[in-house]
Amino acid sequence: MATIKDVSDFAGVSQATVSRVINGTSSVSQEKKHKVEHAIKVLGYKPNSIAQALASSRTGSIGVIVPELGGAFYSQVLQSIEERLRQSGYHLVVTAGSNHEQGQKESVEFLLSRRVDALILHTQQLSDDYLIGLQEQGIDIVLVNRFIPELASSCIDIDNELGGKLATEHLIEMGHRNIACITGPLHKSDARGRLQGYRKALEEAGIAFDESLIIESGFTEETGASAMRKLLKRPHPFTAVFACNDHMAFGAFEVLHHAGFTVPEQISLVGFDDILFARYLTPALTTVNFPIENMSYEAVQLAIQKLQKSKHDVNFKLSPTLVTRESVHRLPQTL
Repeated sequence: MATIKDVSDFAGVSQATVSRVINGTSSVSQEKKHKVEHAIKVLGYKPNSIAQALASSRTGSIGVIVPELGGAFYSQVLQSIEERLRQSGYHLVVTAGSNHEQGQKESVEFLLSRRVDALILHTQQLSDDYLIGLQEQGIDIVLVNRFIPELASSCIDIDNELGGKLATEHLIEMGHRNIACITGPLHKSDARGRLQGYRKALEEAGIAFDESLIIESGFTEETGASAMRKLLKRPHPFTAVFACNDHMAFGAFEVLHHAGFTVPEQISLVGFDDILFARYLTPALTTVNFPIENMSYEAVQLAIQKLQKSKHDVNFKLSPTLVTRESVHRLPQTL
């Protein structure tokens, strides 16, 4: 196996020069750089990753925090990020920070103790001030599915309001006017955005907003089921439901089924995220596509751009799209 001395002898330069080329720690003339790179290629030299990390203060790893490791949504997020990082020569170090602020702070501290080069954070629990403080300390961070004005150049967000509007507009176009909405936790910006899109679609269609048709839930199957039970007990009829993520839509569907309602003939249902299982529900779920792969690609590109101090085009705000399937029924027009 070739050594750094073999490379220096082959290239006719000092070992220190070879080290500077490999680690990029200081400038080297283009002529010497080309000689070293040619020698590395010919000899098949593989730098010692540990020594390289010590010399460059880089470990070639990027830390990622998500609220949980289970569930289809976060597994898709992690898979997409890992694929992009690997293609770019970086390794993924992941931890689940739970849905609590303290747990996510502990995850940040754990990753920083492992000397990751940057952080990609999918978190709604950490405060704006805490995240701003991380960046002010010189830590390279990228936030996904979240926007903080002071960190605008570090945020990859999706237009949640547009997604909520697309879902509700589709139901309105299919003749529905009494549309219930199961929201996510409204302390989370993505849940607020989707509810705002729902309200905007109603307003533009001239449909009065009815607070009794809104249930705040928790982005899980269990809370979606609980929300649907509450809606069915209220004396306010509805012909359609917009569940602000697919997991809640699955829970709502199960309750409707056991209560004797057919989807979509009696109650239409729309979700949000377009996770894999949405297409296998019977009937297949109409939903809003969360552009996970695009978001992951942009987040990785932005993290690498920060590390390499380079400039590339980054799409900081992604647009969701409606995916129509079989869970929405067109109501007959009334005169």
